[in-house]
Amino acid sequence: MTAEWFTESFRESGIVNNSNVISFSSKEPESGEGFSGLTLRVDLEWDNFEEGIPKTVLVKFPSTDPKNRALIERDGAYDREFDFYERFSDRFPVRVPKLIYSVRDPMSDIESRRKLNKRLELLPDGASKFLGGNARKFIRPSSRRYALITEFIENARTTTTENLAPEEDLREILNSLAVVHAHWWRHPLLGDDEEGISWPTVTHTPKLMNGLYRGSRDSVIEKNPELFSPDMIRLTDWFSDNVVDAVAFLNENMTLLRGDTRTDNMLFTAEGLVMVDFGSFSSGRPSCDAANLLSSCIEPDSNSLNIYQQLSDFYYDSLISNGVTDYSKAQHENDMQVCLALQAYLLVLAAAHYEADYGENSLVKIWSERLTNLIPLTSPLLEQVATV
Repeated sequence: MTAEWFTESFRESGIVNNSNVISFSSKEPESGEGFSGLTLRVDLEWDNFEEGIPKTVLVKFPSTDPKNRALIERDGAYDREFDFYERFSDRFPVRVPKLIYSVRDPMSDIESRRKLNKRLELLPDGASKFLGGNARKFIRPSSRRYALITEFIENARTTTTENLAPEEDLREILNSLAVVHAHWWRHPLLGDDEEGISWPTVTHTPKLMNGLYRGSRDSVIEKNPELFSPDMIRLTDWFSDNVVDAVAFLNENMTLLRGDTRTDNMLFTAEGLVMVDFGSFSSGRPSCDAANLLSSCIEPDSNSLNIYQQLSDFYYDSLISNGVTDYSKAQHENDMQVCLALQAYLLVLAAAHYEADYGENSLVKIWSERLTNLIPLTSPLLEQVATV
């Protein structure tokens, strides 16, 4: 970052004409450097005032951890966020930070990515398991460059996953998610690779992902027996045994998903909710967003299942009140259970391959303790639920 780079970026975006950035200072906001990347608050000093020029912006760069970056690039997280801001943020029905400037090196075209994914899915099971168990050794980050500048949201409060958000916040988030899902419900762009959303909510390569799971499952359980109970592993093994069908089921293009709906990514201002961080932007079943939030934010006690059910019902009622008419309550409840299985499965992968902590607290520990009390007693269906 240089003053000249900022000036050129703002001029290219059309925000300024003659003004120049003469100095700046930067610091990490509360999120700082997570496992996905570096986020900086940048305060700017200008040599001239023009109406509309920002005094503070948010700048995002990829992770400086090469292993984390490589895994995140494999999932397309940086390109997901760029795609969201460049193509969808201006028509999103909930407030998000305004895009100021984005630049990234070109990625491979979609046909090349499909061919690579197909080759990876044809690997023998033993090879997938070996690669999965040694993913952090073998995977390498690209040399692509990414930089994103957005509006900085002033005077906002947020609740990190380490803490517990108040119920009124959760209801506002769930209602906003319902607004988003209803707005994009079965929209033609969901299946349009050229102009629409080319990212599924889970993965393009379920067999390769399952190789990561099978290659790390036993060591994760051995190292963390207090976090991965027999009931949770029963559920993650069910997902693993049915991974191709489960991923196809969750990836069905029913609506746009904001992804990663943890309270960390929700800012509350005097004007209302602002959603931030779109590295998991995708399409799929709406329950993926709702279950991701609820599995991470309910205090683990004897009443947690009741609270989960109340909030899940609230989300469903909001979805219906916003105009969705072809999604039954029974289907929603079933799909929520499939998504809880996915969350548990992904926690095994996170424990093995990602380094993501809140100070001395592990994200995996926090999340697994909250998810444990929500584990369904029976396996859900990976199909349309019959209604009477």
